[in-house]
Amino acid sequence: MDLRRLTYFVTVVETGSISGAALRLHMSQPPLSQAIKMLEQEMGATLLQRHPRGVSPTPAGRHLLEQGRDLLRWSERITQQVSRLGSGESGRLAIASVPTFAWSNLPTLLQDFNADSPDIEVQLSDPTPEGVLRMVANGTADIGFVSTSDPAALAAAHPELQVDALIELPLSLGVAASTAARVGGPRARAEDYADTAWYIPEEAPGFPGLDETLTKLWRDAGFHPRSVQYVATLQTALPLIAAGMGVTLLPSALTGPASAGIVALDLDITIAPLSATSLRARHITPSASLLRFVDVMNDHFAASAPAHDERYALGQMP
Repeated sequence: MDLRRLTYFVTVVETGSISGAALRLHMSQPPLSQAIKMLEQEMGATLLQRHPRGVSPTPAGRHLLEQGRDLLRWSERITQQVSRLGSGESGRLAIASVPTFAWSNLPTLLQDFNADSPDIEVQLSDPTPEGVLRMVANGTADIGFVSTSDPAALAAAHPELQVDALIELPLSLGVAASTAARVGGPRARAEDYADTAWYIPEEAPGFPGLDETLTKLWRDAGFHPRSVQYVATLQTALPLIAAGMGVTLLPSALTGPASAGIVALDLDITIAPLSATSLRARHITPSASLLRFVDVMNDHFAASAPAHDERYALGQMP
């Protein structure tokens, strides 16, 4: 059915005359009369009764009027919805983020995004770093966030991804609150924990993470822990650390309600921070929702560390 002709028909019935409808539609009467005639031919029924003072709908015309109004409303609604999806005002955004970023910097970023685009549904998952890489590469996630020790190496290992460093995540020694109370002096010494178990996230191929930072820390401090225990993610170790069963390096921003019973201690040795980094697939055309999110993300981190503006992969992505 031609929706334009249907609109003409509804207008004719509402005004009660061809001349009145032509005036409302800003068109002349002959093409309007021809459009109504073609609609009647398309429907296979007479839709209007002509009278000296105007027109009125036939039974078939009344039925078309009732159903046609609903159809036109649905058409308008669909047009608005498609337009909003196309502009990114509504839609869906899938985010995959490691917990270190999800628990620290992501909440305020999502708050800004929700204020900008409240009608976009956000789906959030918290896989391992390897899982984030996989989800972004295969399109399961529109954008991913990881905490890496070397964004440049990450970009080199994954040329299919756009890798953008956002903000530095300073690291501290995470210890149980009861242990921290026994530390003498303003700073802790990593070697004092040589006989303590150290928790370390499992290595992921092609992902420079906290494991490399810890290895360098032990080397620079001149010791190797008596016990090294691997965990799926850093968050897996938090209950163990809070119980006094071991220590690890963790972003200082993680200490708080999410890590009750854990205190972040500054070390007397320089530790390179992790970098909160965003990932996007180069081969997938970004949705309007993703582009709006990236704009908000760039504004959100605009006042952050200089690493925000650094591009670690060849080429640019919108």
